[in-house]
Amino acid sequence: MKASRYSPWLRRLHWLIALLIFVAWGLAELRGYTPRGSDLRNAVTWTHIQFGFAVILLMLPRLLARMRSATPPITPPLAAWQAWPAKLIHLALYALALLVPVLGMAMQYFKGASWDLFGVPLPVSATPDKALGHDLEEIHETCGNVLFWLAIFHAVAALFHHWITRDDTLKRMLPTLRSGD
Repeated sequence: MKASRYSPWLRRLHWLIALLIFVAWGLAELRGYTPRGSDLRNAVTWTHIQFGFAVILLMLPRLLARMRSATPPITPPLAAWQAWPAKLIHLALYALALLVPVLGMAMQYFKGASWDLFGVPLPVSATPDKALGHDLEEIHETCGNVLFWLAIFHAVAALFHHWITRDDTLKRMLPTLRSGD
């Protein structure tokens, strides 16, 4: 008998990563409202970087767990015109959740700016390339925005399935409220 829901481990990682991405995006937006060179801007930037690290660190076990477990079937099954775009959107979400932090790390490295992971200094280029760092920053921001809006679309689609088509798409990923998860 196939499971009707994702494993508790995958569900928890899903929601935690979604929260981390939302907060990282919000911090990036907040950064734009802080004065350049201020302690507040530096703190927001540092926090944004830490959330980005957390996303990539949690995406790796999530991908491993996802590859090792079967996808619970949707009841009633999706029409083909819905199933293949859903797979593409999931693939894009996974790819962007990995790519955006990697671009951020590459940007920091090539800019030559000091950065750290929870206080542990990370390497910077011995010969910084500010132009490349700026280009990577633009790509990082664009991909981050695409990730955010794709995640919003993903959430709206899940609510559509829950409230309009009344299938169990959303229920498969919802956390349980009882202790016997």
